[in-house]
Amino acid sequence: MTSFLISVLGDDKPGLIDGLSKIIVANNGDWIESNMSSFEGKFAGILKVNVPSKNAAQLSKELVSSSLGLQIACEETSPLKQVNVKSYNIELIGQNHVGIINKLSHVLADDLQANVEELKTEIIDASMSGEQLFKAQITLHLPVSLDENLIRDKLELIADEMMVEIYSYES
Repeated sequence: MTSFLISVLGDDKPGLIDGLSKIIVANNGDWIESNMSSFEGKFAGILKVNVPSKNAAQLSKELVSSSLGLQIACEETSPLKQVNVKSYNIELIGQNHVGIINKLSHVLADDLQANVEELKTEIIDASMSGEQLFKAQITLHLPVSLDENLIRDKLELIADEMMVEIYSYES
């Protein structure tokens, strides 16, 4: 069995997922996991597919040369063993301003040696004032050896500096 991570990007139109799934099924592939969205007329996504090894090259070739109008990249993957890490979740909300993710990611990478597993962000309107709020949900892998107080202190410091609320918890 071969696993592929496939990224897709192009103009949004009906039938894109159907077209992708037809190619995958035609090669006996199994659609395992995906995250796909439409943003301002563009369709973007990432998916994991398992396919019999004998069909792997053909699946990749058919996807990349498809007439779906998408830019498609296929990368073969292998299971990654996460050792000595713990999963951690962060929820951030505050008034939107330039640099929030840049400042937060710097602290996460440099001070906490965090690896971001998933990042979801959006701009929402505050319910009472109507001002724009930046909202982020982040799932991380942190070294198990990292002191819980250090994690909390670093997150509180950056939250105060950026004037945002950060909620964090180990998952």
